[in-house]
Amino acid sequence: MFLILVLLFTCVPALELYLLFSVGAQIGALNTIFIIIATGIVGASLAKSQGLELLFKIQDQLNRGEMPTGQLLQGFLVMGGGLLLLTPGFVTDILGFSMVLPGTRTILAAIIKKTFFKSIQKGMKNGNIHVFTNMGQGFRTNRPQGHHTPEQRVDSNTFEAEYEKKDEDH
Repeated sequence: MFLILVLLFTCVPALELYLLFSVGAQIGALNTIFIIIATGIVGASLAKSQGLELLFKIQDQLNRGEMPTGQLLQGFLVMGGGLLLLTPGFVTDILGFSMVLPGTRTILAAIIKKTFFKSIQKGMKNGNIHVFTNMGQGFRTNRPQGHHTPEQRVDSNTFEAEYEKKDEDH
């Protein structure tokens, strides 16, 4: 991980500087500065509009009782892409636009999900990742004893109900 960070913080800025100087030599310094400012403005407005659209989708899914995991991942991509678009440089702009634009963002999100879940499964097989639950101990609530709410259907796959652990002596 340390090596990756060193490469990111040394090689990427060096490449960006090289590209900025090369492009500046070809089209002129003022044109290069104009391109940097324009991509920052366009990128910020695109990130804002895409972020708001995702926020509305997340709110809609939450209102329907669904967990918006895919939308949250895309929201993080939009935020990261917006930050990259504000950073001067051509490589960061290309990566930033790919994270902000809906088509490429969906592809990147699928790649991240696939990679992330594969690494989780591998870690669980190797014993490096453990999952613990408190199911054996029951759940605790602050409701008074004897209070019972019948189960209610939230959607076609989910029931909302209360659980009360009974003493085994009775």
